[in-house]
Amino acid sequence: MTAPEILTSHLGGGLLMGLIYVIWLLRNLSRRMGEVTRMRPYYRGFDVGNLLLSIALLSYILRSSAALAQRPATVLSPTFTLLTFYTPLVLGLSLNVGLALVYWGWLFYQR
Repeated sequence: MTAPEILTSHLGGGLLMGLIYVIWLLRNLSRRMGEVTRMRPYYRGFDVGNLLLSIALLSYILRSSAALAQRPATVLSPTFTLLTFYTPLVLGLSLNVGLALVYWGWLFYQR
């Protein structure tokens, strides 16, 4: 790794933690709005999405640590990255965006 990569390798973890926190806030707002409008409790899906994002966060931390230590090679392989980082990240974000549209999609149609 180059010097800038070493210095900035921890920033991605902070970004993912911030994203998990913002989605947790959106979950609480959606729960409250769902109670008022008597919607089914779809907001529980945000917990599943955040779990998937947490798996991606742990994978990112593990991969960053392995890259800084330059071992083990299996953690740095593209297959490991695909299965433990990109797949949970995409599934978690897709689920959270879909649920946010269920609760807050009406805002796009208001004038």
